[in-house]
Amino acid sequence: MEIRPSRYEDYEQLVELENSIWNDENTPMVIEWESPDEYAEQAPPGSLFVAIEKGRVAGYISLKNPTMLEANQHVWELAIGVHPDFWRSGTGSKLLAYVEERALLMDIHKICLRVLSTNKRAIAFYEKNGYLHQGRLVNEFFIGGKYVDDCLMYKLLG
Repeated sequence: MEIRPSRYEDYEQLVELENSIWNDENTPMVIEWESPDEYAEQAPPGSLFVAIEKGRVAGYISLKNPTMLEANQHVWELAIGVHPDFWRSGTGSKLLAYVEERALLMDIHKICLRVLSTNKRAIAFYEKNGYLHQGRLVNEFFIGGKYVDDCLMYKLLG
């Protein structure tokens, strides 16, 4: 598996991946991407890391500082997606390990994320990869006729 910065040629597969994984159980707002160009406007080439397996985009991970505050620049917030064909293949864990390695080289001390309480599979995945529960925004979203908590998780590096 190769992990590298995204390229425009990946975007057709990224659109298909994104449109296949997000639903009311795992995101507060499902976005249906129409085209690679539309996707590139929100995530320009190079802004994601992609996992390539046998010529296919198996998954991606994106990172950003959660705030613009200087005092918070040691923290990255991540978002990750893995194509259903590659679930339970180790792709997600490899993407996490890749960015954690890069983070250490860039003096990043903490990686955090948000995950809906209804996304039990993702929560178990993050726990398996060493992420801990930091807090919970109770009834943060109203999705499909019910209130859903937003779970905050983190991992300290180094």
